[in-house]
Amino acid sequence: MEFIDRVSELEELNRVLRIGRPALIRVYGRRRLGKTELLRKLCREQQGLYLLIDEADPPRQRESLSEQIAAEKRTVSIPFLTWDRFYGHLRKLDAKFVVLDEFQRLLSSDPQGVSQLQHHWDTSFRERGPSLILCGSSIGMMQSLTTRRTAPLFGRLTADMQVAPFTYKASRLLYPDASEEERIIRHAVFGGTPYYHEFSVGRTLKDSVTDAFLSPTAPLIEEPQDLLRLELKSPARYNSILYEIGKGTHDLRGLESKVGAKRGGLGPYIEILRRELGLIRMEDPVCGMGKQARYVFDDPFFGFYYHFVFENRPRLELGRSDSVWADIVKGLDAYVGREFERVAREALRWLNGTVYKGVRIDFDEIGRWWNRQGEEIDIVAAGKGEVIAGEVKWSASPMRFEIYNRLQGKVRLMERLSGRPVRYLLVSRGGFDSELVEEAEKRATILLDMEDLRKMFDRHRGRP
Repeated sequence: MEFIDRVSELEELNRVLRIGRPALIRVYGRRRLGKTELLRKLCREQQGLYLLIDEADPPRQRESLSEQIAAEKRTVSIPFLTWDRFYGHLRKLDAKFVVLDEFQRLLSSDPQGVSQLQHHWDTSFRERGPSLILCGSSIGMMQSLTTRRTAPLFGRLTADMQVAPFTYKASRLLYPDASEEERIIRHAVFGGTPYYHEFSVGRTLKDSVTDAFLSPTAPLIEEPQDLLRLELKSPARYNSILYEIGKGTHDLRGLESKVGAKRGGLGPYIEILRRELGLIRMEDPVCGMGKQARYVFDDPFFGFYYHFVFENRPRLELGRSDSVWADIVKGLDAYVGREFERVAREALRWLNGTVYKGVRIDFDEIGRWWNRQGEEIDIVAAGKGEVIAGEVKWSASPMRFEIYNRLQGKVRLMERLSGRPVRYLLVSRGGFDSELVEEAEKRATILLDMEDLRKMFDRHRGRP
């Protein structure tokens, strides 16, 4: 696929490489996010040298690196009998910077290779270069380079970049000819990982989902498990937590009950999924009471997988892909509706600090609101002078005035408005009926339909 987005990442890497002294940069993030393409593009634009560390024993790794350098520089291959010789040779190359991709393979195969890197950085590279970019897909192993004072590169990094999944703003660019509705559906299914969209671009949704997920040999049917196995020795409990989140359990006590853990027993697992792997995030109700945290997927792909695919693998083994697809069709609108809420919140971030349709939008916090009684508000954006409360509907029918009335009722239940006035926001896939449009104009309520969202995302560049 065409390289898209990653504008801010390229700008930041270029900024660090321009600071006038050699830089030691760590770039990491889970696999398939496009780290390699990002760094290859950087190498092409800035005369860098890209090297990939093989998954092999150390002698073969060094042999492969020698062959890559010879091919890139069009010279004969020089044998590197030790890591010391390899790093010594890098200093002699005519390269502004060197990328060592899949660096976690060196971490796991030969600690001596990392120790030698530390030595060469301290004694020569940091003064005379070239700059080094260490890239890896094992988040835990890449973080181990600097986590403790005894870690090999503790305190030595010039810059640290964790590559995140695409936001909707970026993933929609993969579908330039699609309607905004279709773009939202594809993002809800395939999420923010560019590689996953290779199964989707230019194809029908049914063909995309069927080929990617719905067969025993489908390329993505084991993808989340493979990610967990890459990072964790015993992924079973983590997998159970992700499954329960995918099926709709988001509070800690509920997860403990579903998974069969004692009170407080899931804390370490949740923190690894959240902080180290970045698969889930914790949300608190904006303008609500504390101690009501919910855990949700950071990337829609995992929500789709654990909601529709994971528990159906036995049926897929029996060749019942048509039956599983029929179930997906039945539940897809409800699932996409929740992701549509996230798209709407992302759109509002783009408007923050601007005037939109005569309304000044200015907030410091955005998310959702809920209480213990089960009432929820899809969007709450709280600023010092005003709170925006919004309802989001994925229905193809026009939103009716009754939705507005119900939203007003829920706002009266919010615990921490602190006397701030509330402005209302309504977002609808199917537009709005005439009564609602008329009342919205009277009350300075913000209305966003699909065409409004399309224009907003087309207009802005970068990342909110």
